[in-house]
Amino acid sequence: MDNLITYLCNYAFDHDIGYQLDRISYDPEDASFYLNLTNTVYINMNYKNKVEIPFQFAHELSHALNGDKGSNNFCSNVFYIREECAANRRAVGILLEYCDLNGLTFYNSTEFMDAFGIPSKAGYVVDNVFEEKIGI
Repeated sequence: MDNLITYLCNYAFDHDIGYQLDRISYDPEDASFYLNLTNTVYINMNYKNKVEIPFQFAHELSHALNGDKGSNNFCSNVFYIREECAANRRAVGILLEYCDLNGLTFYNSTEFMDAFGIPSKAGYVVDNVFEEKIGI
């Protein structure tokens, strides 16, 4: 996981996105987040399910890359759902780029989700990305 976190830190740097990896300030239940005012992602390295941290990091980077302003700026849940879906989609792409660079191959989306701690609620997005990019 350390190599992947390093990759995501470098990815953030390369895209002019600030990041803070924090093991102290957050409770294990606290989710990572993106603050558009500072263009910074805040990653809870103390999160209860450690295997999910890289996906959360990629997801929050995706909010920055997508130009998201945060769900509180929208009146409708529809915008929030679209924003989250787009961030999940891009996060999967970022993780697939990491796999390509490191010679990691996954033959199905379930295997990929297990390896990167992607929650099952995002499974439909992973399936769609796998079908588009890999033909699986």
